[in-house]
Amino acid sequence: MQHFSTERLQLAIYVHASERLPFLGCEAVRPGVLRFVFEDPEHLGKQIELEFDRGAAVPATSLFASQKFLRRTMTEALENLTIGELHEHSREMSQKYVNKGGRSSAG
Repeated sequence: MQHFSTERLQLAIYVHASERLPFLGCEAVRPGVLRFVFEDPEHLGKQIELEFDRGAAVPATSLFASQKFLRRTMTEALENLTIGELHEHSREMSQKYVNKGGRSSAG
């Protein structure tokens, strides 16, 4: 199955509100970053994104309903991050910083 995904909340709201691609879900990529995933069997995602960037419009009621829906979905995805995942990410980021020759602010 072909997918279109974005980390841009505004674009995801537009795609959802336009009802052009079925919404599949929202997933946490890493702490603080979410990805919205849509089914895209006809490979329309990039064209829809371009239309959005050019100012395409949808009815305000659809826009606000989609925003509310996706905000709830975001909250659920963030709640699904476990403490272990957060610690793992923190450890990875610390290791990358040390490997680049950085110093901690405490040092």
